[in-house]
Amino acid sequence: MIAQEYEESFVDFGEAAWFFADQRLKMDDERDLNYVCENLQAAGLSVTRVEVDPKAEVERCDLSATDTREKYLIEVKGINDEVKIKQVLCKGEMFETTRSHVYRNRVAKEIHKAKSQLQSTAEEYKDHLWLVALIAKSKYDARFMHEQILGTLYGVAAITDCEADGKRRRRRCLYFSESAFHKHPEVDGAILLGVDGISLHMNDYSSRIDRVRRSGLACFLEQYKVVYDKEAMEDRCDCLVADFEMDRSDVRAVIERLKEKYHGRNLQAMNWQRWEGIARI
Repeated sequence: MIAQEYEESFVDFGEAAWFFADQRLKMDDERDLNYVCENLQAAGLSVTRVEVDPKAEVERCDLSATDTREKYLIEVKGINDEVKIKQVLCKGEMFETTRSHVYRNRVAKEIHKAKSQLQSTAEEYKDHLWLVALIAKSKYDARFMHEQILGTLYGVAAITDCEADGKRRRRRCLYFSESAFHKHPEVDGAILLGVDGISLHMNDYSSRIDRVRRSGLACFLEQYKVVYDKEAMEDRCDCLVADFEMDRSDVRAVIERLKEKYHGRNLQAMNWQRWEGIARI
């Protein structure tokens, strides 16, 4: 449970406020693009902006990039809740919400939109890998936003693992529930930028995962041990992995199948939520 303070002054400009908000969002988008470009260039990629097509039914993605080994299309999404929070605080009210640690509809919608944008651009950029760059940029709790992005990509569940000596640990379980990676196998991976820097998460369901693994971007980031697939997540992050095909809506059945995989462990699924309150003082 947390309570946080927000220390900006708010002025009611009426309809003009929406114009200024729109301009600010455009500026934020530009900063996000520059931030991603800087990180990709530091990894040795040559990056260019994709030209906007005003006649396209679906927006095109943001960037194309190349290195000595591979070609990429990249859509950039900054994830935060600031507009919604400010609207509540401007009314003199307290922003309250309960959030899941492991999945977020908002993040899932952004990834779905990114996939559509990559798809709309791919005809002109044939045989490019599709990547989504996700920035955890919440000024309130960027680390928690980072956790929600991971939870949405991998369909994470919180599992209590009761060991033989009676000790209990909370562990992530990948692909326990429906995941963005499973739902969108066309997306080859996600570049995650957050409080701990940059990481590359390869989509285990992509038919091109071996290309991602051999790419210049992956080889550069692997020097810093920040390239992940399900095996790396299981090893480095102490995760369980539900890498089997079955109906994810039947939680009890998934747990039983997980117990078969990890024989001898007493595993239980948790409903992991957090309440937040943000007030202007």
